Amino acid sequence: MWWIWTVCIGLASGAPVDTLTSELERWKAHRSPDTVPDIHGSEYARALSGEIVVGTEVVEGFKAVKSYGLIAVDLPIGIVWKAVADKDHHAHHLSVSHSKTVDGTPRSSDHTIFQFLDIPILANRWWLVRIRYNETLYTASNGRAWELWWSDRNQEPALRSRLDSSLLDDGIPIAWSKGAWLLVDLGNNTTLIEYHTWSDPGGSIPVAATTRFAAGTVKTNLTSMVTFTREHIPTCPSTFMKPDGSAL
Repeated sequence: MWWIWTVCIGLASGAPVDTLTSELERWKAHRSPDTVPDIHGSEYARALSGEIVVGTEVVEGFKAVKSYGLIAVDLPIGIVWKAVADKDHHAHHLSVSHSKTVDGTPRSSDHTIFQFLDIPILANRWWLVRIRYNETLYTASNGRAWELWWSDRNQEPALRSRLDSSLLDDGIPIAWSKGAWLLVDLGNNTTLIEYHTWSDPGGSIPVAATTRFAAGTVKTNLTSMVTFTREHIPTCPSTFMKPDGSAL
């Protein structure tokens, strides 16, 4: 079970929460544009103690809320990064049923992914997002913080023309999506995973329902990512890059 993997991480990592939050605050200027949620130090403390932490943040003037999650795992940062970056293999391992690169090179910075989410009762959703690696943050943190972030490309007709029309007809596009996976090396082969997403699902879903669904999806994706890291990455023959473009 996932909780066994995270228990006592805080004791094993040797990363006091005050030190961690101080570093995160110092690195914040190098994070992905305008989407980083305001996560309290107590939430990082809970994550370092072995808890899966999930929260939401209301953004004034927007129906969509930011949803975020934290988990600390006993896995090296490079292995977790491979799992996060291997989006072409995320289908049925994470919440999406389809995940495919449609522009650029898979598992590298600056490529575009098509993903499709089956939603019971409501209309299915799909989206196109541009994936980028944060080299600036990686350098500023001396290789301790690795970030993959995305922004939407739903409104580009040239990309839509490359997609399976039967999938498009089976769902509706979300309005827009932004977010990031941030990994922090805690030492002793342990990693803090911070995941946040800020997305407008489109359609007429009530705000309360959108908030509940987003928070639930964040927790599911966090735990699924840990499972994917342990079960898929050791046997994956693909090549990967660090955030600075060097081979991993």
